[in-house]
Amino acid sequence: MSPEAVCFTGAVRDVDPAYAIIRVDLDMEDDEARFTVRRIVWSEELAEAEVQRLQELNADKGARYLWQYTRVDRRSSA
Repeated sequence: MSPEAVCFTGAVRDVDPAYAIIRVDLDMEDDEARFTVRRIVWSEELAEAEVQRLQELNADKGARYLWQYTRVDRRSSA
C-alpha cells in the first residue's frame, strides 16, 4: 500500500511512511521464527531494489523476501 492510499487522520500525523523488508524462512513452522524484519527503509524504490538483491543473493537458502508499507513513529525532539 502506498502512502497516498493511507488515510492520514489525527491518529497518524506523528508518523513517517516507511517500508519494511521482510524475510520469510520457508522451512520454519512457527510464525514468530518464520518472519523477520530485516530492515526499514524510507523509499519504495529502495525497498524493491533490496528485495530483488536479497532474492538473488539467497535464492538457494530456503527464504523469500518481500517488502511491506508501514509507518514509523517520529522521534520527539525533546
